[in-house]
Amino acid sequence: MRPAEVLRLLEALPEGRSLWLSGLGRSMVPLLWPGDGVRVLRCGEDALAAGDIALVLRQDGRLSAHVVARTGPLETRAFLGASDELKRVLGRVTAVKRGRLQLPVPRSSRSLLLSSHRLLRWLWRHEQVRVAWRSFKRGVGRSAG
Repeated sequence: MRPAEVLRLLEALPEGRSLWLSGLGRSMVPLLWPGDGVRVLRCGEDALAAGDIALVLRQDGRLSAHVVARTGPLETRAFLGASDELKRVLGRVTAVKRGRLQLPVPRSSRSLLLSSHRLLRWLWRHEQVRVAWRSFKRGVGRSAG
C-alpha cells in the first residue's frame, strides 16, 4: 500500500479505533526496526503525552512513528534525531509486532521511553558511540543475511 493510501485509510478511521501498520523506516532504531509492525490508536494531539510514540504526518508528507519529546507545543523526534516539522497527529502507538512477538506499549512506560530517548541522544553526540553503533549494525546485518 502506498503512503498516500495509508494516510487516507488512517484519516478515515474514527478516533478510538486502531489498526496495524508496518514499513515506517529506520528512524526509531534501536526501539523499532524496519519491518516491525505498530498498532496505532487513532487520536488527536490532545491525547498525547511526553514519552508516547506518536504517528505523525510530517511537513514533507512522510508518515513517522516518533517519540513525543514534549507537548504544548507538540514536539516529536526520531529516536536519535532531530525534531520533526509536523503537519498533524494521526495517532498513538499502542503495540509493536516483531515476527511472532507482539508487545504492548503501555502508557506507564512513557517516562522510561523518554529517559532512554534523552540518554541515547546525549550519548550519540560522542563519535566513539556512533562508530560502535555502526559496527554493531553491520554485524547484525551480516548475521541476518
